[in-house]
Amino acid sequence: MRRIFLDSSVIIAACGSRSGASHAVIVMAEIGLFKVLISEQVIEECDRNITKKLSKALPILKQILSVINPEILPNPAIADVAKWETIIEPKDAPILAAALLAQSDRLLSLNTKDFTPNVAKQKSGLKLQTPSGFIQEIRSILTQEL
Repeated sequence: MRRIFLDSSVIIAACGSRSGASHAVIVMAEIGLFKVLISEQVIEECDRNITKKLSKALPILKQILSVINPEILPNPAIADVAKWETIIEPKDAPILAAALLAQSDRLLSLNTKDFTPNVAKQKSGLKLQTPSGFIQEIRSILTQEL
């Protein structure tokens, strides 16, 4: 089964809208098309940002985490994070490191400023996509298969 690491931006967006690509990713995870991976930091970021900006969506966050049953990974060690701080913003290095340490197939994020294809190509080898890009890829695969 594919292992997809979700950045907090995807989960937060899914909490705020039932019609976007982030929500579609959650639905796909819920029906078992892939295993969701997140780190402890992702949960902390979701809690903090939803409490601050979308407090009415806190029950939705709990529901999403319940239905997708993510594999929750420990935050990576400082040495593992430091390796990636030269190619990505230091605040995002723990997310990249966690996704790589978990041997995820790809990392989905709405943070296109920092999680760019260049970051993936430079050294990590990890496929980085937006939820929309991921959905488009799935549609393309399904269209070819049908």
